Amino acid sequence: MQGEHGEIGSVEQANPSKSAEGAALASGSLVIVTVEDGDPEFTKAVEEQLSVVTAWWEPGPAPGEGFVQTVLRAPEERHDVEHFLYTSGIREAAEDEALVLYITSHGAVGTSTRHFLLLPSTDTDRLPATGMPTNEVVIAALDSRARHVLVIVNACEAEGIDAELRALARDLARPGTRERTLNVVATTSTRSPVLGREFAVVLRRAFEWLQDAAGIARAHLSISEFIQALEQATERLNEERGLSLAGPRPVLQGKLGAPIPTLPNPGYRPKPQVVTQAREEVAATPEELEYWLDRASGRAGSDDPGWYFSGRQELNRELAGFVTGPAGVLIVTGTAASGKSAVLARAVTLSDSAFRASPRYAEAVSKVPADSVPDEGSIHVAVSARNRGPLSLIEAVGSRLGCEQDRARPATDALRQWQEGLRTFFTTFREGTVTVVVDGLDESPDAVACIRDVLVPLAACAGGPDTASPDTASGVPVPAQAAGSPSSVRPPAHRGLRLLLGVRSSSPGTPEAAAATGMRGLLQELLEAFPAARVVRTDGEGMQADIAAYAAALLAGAAWCDDPAVVASAAERVARRVGRSFLDARLASEQLRRADGATLLGDPLWLSQLDRGTAGLFEQDLDQVTDDGLIREEALALLRATAFGLGRGIPWAQVWPAVASELLQARLDHADEKIRRLLGGRLAGYLTHDIEDDHVVYRPAHEQLAALLRRWPQETRRASDESG
Repeated sequence: MQGEHGEIGSVEQANPSKSAEGAALASGSLVIVTVEDGDPEFTKAVEEQLSVVTAWWEPGPAPGEGFVQTVLRAPEERHDVEHFLYTSGIREAAEDEALVLYITSHGAVGTSTRHFLLLPSTDTDRLPATGMPTNEVVIAALDSRARHVLVIVNACEAEGIDAELRALARDLARPGTRERTLNVVATTSTRSPVLGREFAVVLRRAFEWLQDAAGIARAHLSISEFIQALEQATERLNEERGLSLAGPRPVLQGKLGAPIPTLPNPGYRPKPQVVTQAREEVAATPEELEYWLDRASGRAGSDDPGWYFSGRQELNRELAGFVTGPAGVLIVTGTAASGKSAVLARAVTLSDSAFRASPRYAEAVSKVPADSVPDEGSIHVAVSARNRGPLSLIEAVGSRLGCEQDRARPATDALRQWQEGLRTFFTTFREGTVTVVVDGLDESPDAVACIRDVLVPLAACAGGPDTASPDTASGVPVPAQAAGSPSSVRPPAHRGLRLLLGVRSSSPGTPEAAAATGMRGLLQELLEAFPAARVVRTDGEGMQADIAAYAAALLAGAAWCDDPAVVASAAERVARRVGRSFLDARLASEQLRRADGATLLGDPLWLSQLDRGTAGLFEQDLDQVTDDGLIREEALALLRATAFGLGRGIPWAQVWPAVASELLQARLDHADEKIRRLLGGRLAGYLTHDIEDDHVVYRPAHEQLAALLRRWPQETRRASDESG
């Protein structure tokens, strides 16, 4: 910036298409004011701060996206700052812009308690005349038209702006205008010097923590989440350097928990919309699809779809035929880890129009035998019953079908509201049949109630010969709570229902099934509720061949072998030893891929571990975590912690380290770094992630694995006894 006294400062514009003079602020604007004192160390500290600030509020990839940056560097006197406020356009920021103002400077609080920025020409005995009143800069942003404003003041005694700012804030109220979100954060307390490199470290660590450990899945943060990240980073810095920094705090704040566009989330990763939202809980995840496309495309035979399990064609044909046939109930069942969810996910994913229209997956879809592909749009809703009770499950189904609760009923009876809402949905429309998929019934905390209060009423209020009344072939009863009342006389149903259910069960004729004799299983509950339901098993004849094809697809392209015959032989050996578990086949194949598979297959110790199933494979990987820079006991505690998470999983942040420390019965130092290594190492395959309440959560990749981890010490002793 050129002034009357020569080059007394500079104004930088990140977007070269806009000039500094009268520059119009874009959809997002970052305005930076740095006042430097000529000290090279302080200048370096400012540079370090700005590198993080500009990374956090970086310009978007296209015009009109992200934050356009306007920077005032090293003004000499008060006039330079005032001129910048006039020419930068900060006071004229538009209503729909997200405006961020970052100030870093030396500062002082006068005897009047007013806070000033100290410029090179400032006379500390004449602060009102030669210093720059900090709140004049702050108010320039707050009094703009922008609805969302964030100001960060990093200066000596920055908290000293508080009293005057609160008085000035009364003039910011604008009756009749849209609600505004104004936040001002001070980085230092009274009588504290400006944070130079320390605040650069705090900002960078907060940025990095929000990238993964915080696990916030939405695009923007709330002010409380931002402050929490800064506080967490400050605490770590204090511990490491023996400091006692108070940490940043808000001196003016809007709604604490509301996400705001002035705070982009560094950890936000847009989720590819592989399938429509109504089906995404059961459909294959984008990560799974990418995994199969990358590793198994066209390598397991002509019937390999290239992105999911090989074989199982007869089972896949049954599902494809069911979802295009008449109303009815089909139950997909089998032992733990026998691929029930995989089969359902395949059908759900292939039926989705968004998936089928994606050019990314066109080749994979083209490899699927046509008679095993469900018709496009034939599955309307797919949900998981995992950790869902009756109310949560019926709400998930009803909301995705687009029906509404019957508000005429008491608000305290939300379950009945949804039941009646679904009845209205099925009796309002005059034609068509809806397909609803419910997977993981065995993972519900109250599966029997889900059958009684959700599935039976859902089927009872739909039409069709298979779901009409107790005296028809299906035997679907009227909901028990409605029997004997006027509402039990059901009006003619106009829309049919195909109900596709996934539930775990013991395989007939196995020791597990014999041990369960006399005990009511969920499969029996379903068959009593739906006597005419068809049952297909995922652990029947031909399963070993399916597992071998699955292992071969995983092993294709392994570094130690490029001979298809050797790969097929290795896959068959794996399949013979893992029994009915696709989970164990995957874990074993991954171990073979990482190492010299030929050596492992000839190692009696490895084969004995494979014979022990999931426990043996897990112990094998656990013994090698030192290669990933982890301690065995700590890695085990971190994995076990995820098995105790409620809901969809356990969040990272402070929760995962705290639970792991409790299981370890010792402090887990540098927990975040160890979790990062875990997620990037050999044990990552034992975990999956999900989204719950806008946060990324982690859990074991299969409920069988979760149960194993919860009882791990006992499981280890039992396996050792059996092997002995």
